[in-house]
Amino acid sequence: MFTASIKPMARKKADFDLAPIKFKLVLLLLLLLLQQASSECISDFDCSTLYHPNSKCTVSGVCSNPYVSGCLHSSDAARHKMRVCNADDMRLGNYETKNGREQTCRIADIPYPEIRVHNQDWEVAIFLSWIMQIYLMEFLDVPASVGLGDDTEISSFYSMDTGLPLSRRSYSFDALVRANEFGGDCSKTTEDCVHVIPDVWLGQKDTLLSHFDDGDIDYLDGNGQVGKISWYVPKKTAQDHPFTITYVGMPEKRQELADIFKRPTNWQDYCHEVSLNNCTQPDEVASRYPITDFEKSSYFAPNGNYIGHFRHTQENDCTILDEFGNSSTCTGHFVNAPCTWSTFVDAQTHWNDIPLASSGPSAANSGYSYSQMLQVWDAANATREHVMMWWYEPDPLLEEYRGTDYQFTKVHLPSPSVECRESRVPPNDRCSEDPIKRRGAKEGSCDNIGHTTKKAIASSLRDSTRATPEVDQSPGYSAIRNFNIDDLDLAVVLRDYVKKGRTGHTARESVCEWVQNNMDVLDKFMPVGYPRTLRSESETQNMLKTIAQGVGAFATIYVLVSFAITHHYRKARIMVFAQVQFVFVMLFGLLLVALSSIMHAALTPDDNTCLAQVWFVSLGYTCLLGPLIIKVSAINQLMRASQRMRRVRIKPQTLYFQVAGLACFVTVFLLVWTFVDPPRPEMFRILVDDGTTVSAQATCSSDEELWVTGYHFWEGFLILCAFVLAFQSRGVKAEFNESRAVGTMIYSHFVFAALRVIVYLTFGEEPYTNAVATSFLLSLDVISALTIYLVPKWVKGHKQLTKPGGNETPRFQITASSFRREASTSTVTGLNLSNTNSGSSKTLLTFQPSKQLTKANSTFSYFDENAKRKSNESLPESTDTEEMSGSFTTSDNKFGRRVSFKTTSDIENIRRHSIDRPLSGIEESSRSDHLTETNNDES
Repeated sequence: MFTASIKPMARKKADFDLAPIKFKLVLLLLLLLLQQASSECISDFDCSTLYHPNSKCTVSGVCSNPYVSGCLHSSDAARHKMRVCNADDMRLGNYETKNGREQTCRIADIPYPEIRVHNQDWEVAIFLSWIMQIYLMEFLDVPASVGLGDDTEISSFYSMDTGLPLSRRSYSFDALVRANEFGGDCSKTTEDCVHVIPDVWLGQKDTLLSHFDDGDIDYLDGNGQVGKISWYVPKKTAQDHPFTITYVGMPEKRQELADIFKRPTNWQDYCHEVSLNNCTQPDEVASRYPITDFEKSSYFAPNGNYIGHFRHTQENDCTILDEFGNSSTCTGHFVNAPCTWSTFVDAQTHWNDIPLASSGPSAANSGYSYSQMLQVWDAANATREHVMMWWYEPDPLLEEYRGTDYQFTKVHLPSPSVECRESRVPPNDRCSEDPIKRRGAKEGSCDNIGHTTKKAIASSLRDSTRATPEVDQSPGYSAIRNFNIDDLDLAVVLRDYVKKGRTGHTARESVCEWVQNNMDVLDKFMPVGYPRTLRSESETQNMLKTIAQGVGAFATIYVLVSFAITHHYRKARIMVFAQVQFVFVMLFGLLLVALSSIMHAALTPDDNTCLAQVWFVSLGYTCLLGPLIIKVSAINQLMRASQRMRRVRIKPQTLYFQVAGLACFVTVFLLVWTFVDPPRPEMFRILVDDGTTVSAQATCSSDEELWVTGYHFWEGFLILCAFVLAFQSRGVKAEFNESRAVGTMIYSHFVFAALRVIVYLTFGEEPYTNAVATSFLLSLDVISALTIYLVPKWVKGHKQLTKPGGNETPRFQITASSFRREASTSTVTGLNLSNTNSGSSKTLLTFQPSKQLTKANSTFSYFDENAKRKSNESLPESTDTEEMSGSFTTSDNKFGRRVSFKTTSDIENIRRHSIDRPLSGIEESSRSDHLTETNNDES
């Protein structure tokens, strides 16, 4: 029993567990079927069949926009380039193929500023804005967007969303003002901002003129359309009730008008107030209850979901008496437009005693939105009801019903006049809640007159265009000024749009087909000199840059070879006197300059190349001229000390620190330059003689020219200092005197630096010429510096090292008077004889004339460095042919004595002599060539 009772319970439990699973599976299947039924496509074939071969079926089952890469490009990709990118494309990354997304645009060759066009809230304005966008982006390569700012992605002709976007505003004059506030750059604000309103009607005349007087908008140009605003009834109504097509008989027909023109009922009100079952079950009017807010406020829905309903309301009931006992308040229904449009219905009905009134949802004038007005006319056609509506042409709705019973038939009102036109209700009063203001003066109650609709262009678009250099000047402003599409051309678009079904897809298809078939019409609007063709550097120019790089490479190799040769001759006396450590620093500077010459000739400079140019040149010339200045300055300091008979000691470390200090100073300047305003690659454009070709040349530049000026000033300062010091050292002893070589090299640097400044000033706007010329000048500067300064030293060093004993490293004690010229007559203060190579005990002999010179047996003293002591010896007689001698006299010339001493093995290889310390009253004889060595070749 227990077991038997368990089995049924277990079976029921199993049934209970399977039921939710089955229900979920069925629900999922129903959802899939519903999604498939509501999907526009299943495969790409469906989209290519429905719309265009380029249309693809998306994941959501909607066909994509086939014109995302361009209207012209979609028809002939081989002939027409892909459209340029706008700001939305750059944000979305449409300029490249990445992460499964295909490239749909290209970055413009010439970066023109973007122009934003307002699409407004009716179809003709949308079509005009799209044609204008295609014209700017595909004919002129000017980036353009459509919308107010936050809606540009979906409002664009190239949007992935294929709907037909209506703007939330009819006119956006404040958005034009905002564009002016930001200098024409709408990317700087998230608020509504536009440059162009393409379709401005006469009803906005006062606002338009007010902004024009304030300088907010440019000169008023027509867009080619002739706007005609009228009251309309269907052809059926005009046939059934002929009195409705003229205002003359309407005042006496209150009851008839109230009976003929019923109030439309929106979908939600129908379900709540008319339907017997609240639309829970379908009937002949509604198939279901509305779901979205848009559906609830709709007066007609496609696919039979809601065909519309018209009914008499209390406003149509003329049996209801007013407080005075008459029935004068009943009215027939009139479909009025939004108060922001050019509508004067309140004035026209009131002052012409026409018993009609609008009952729309608008709080200001009881008007209807654009889409609701379309729905009311569609509902009247579907239910065969009568309707009277404010409307205009050109518009696709007129084309849709042309030739049918609901063809638009004009209602005649009092003839327009200048007085009437000037007495119209201003735009602000048309949206007033006060009916008296909306009615205005009786003189303004006439019919509307056909007029040319205008384009409103922000003045900042004009000003920013004119302030731009001619080569970078956008054609956008002039193109918009020239833009003019007449009624006949636009009627073709409207008829095709209506014929194909009035959807977002068909709207784009109709616009694009008209553009493709009327390119000659759009070409007439092309500003002179446009479109411009970008010409990159030619093969000849690239070849010259390659040659410049080759010369720079030769200069670099020349420097590297110079390092090796200088190191080889580093022990030669000529190199020792030139301070070989400083020579290596100078070579390092020349190496940087040579590398910089290669950077200047780079075919396509980048951030690193631009930084390397300024760093290598600045540090290179500092390392080249800095050691030269420090060394020559030290030599001049010793020369001045010898003239004052003073001993001067200069430590090499001090000189090295001074060179390092100069390099650090320049490094700090370069670091500040790099972090504050680094040079970056920039495409510099030049308009060539034909006026339509732009030569694009890459260059490196900073925002401020102050940095380049400072760099040129520093280099000039170093050259000037080196030149002055070289001139001052012209009296230094020959072994140390580099004034001629240094002076020639400095003069060479000066010439090349001056030429580079001239090139910079003359060809500042021709980057190619500037870069190539600068590269050649830097390379030649390096080559000439090496040739002038080092080649003679190598030749002389080679001779010195090839002589016997020349491989020995000379080490000399140099004191102040070592820098005196031999041929000059000057005070003798002593004689230093130094031979550190000989290994003898007397390595330093100091001849110190004293008062004993006046006696027959004069003495001299010397300092034995090995013994670390002084010794005194008598002057020997001059008996040997190898002698060093000098003729000395006292300062008063009363007598003199020739002193001489015999050269011994201790001093036979004397290489150098110098004056040690002063002894007043002793002068060198004018007939002596100085105290000289027997080996004059080594003097």
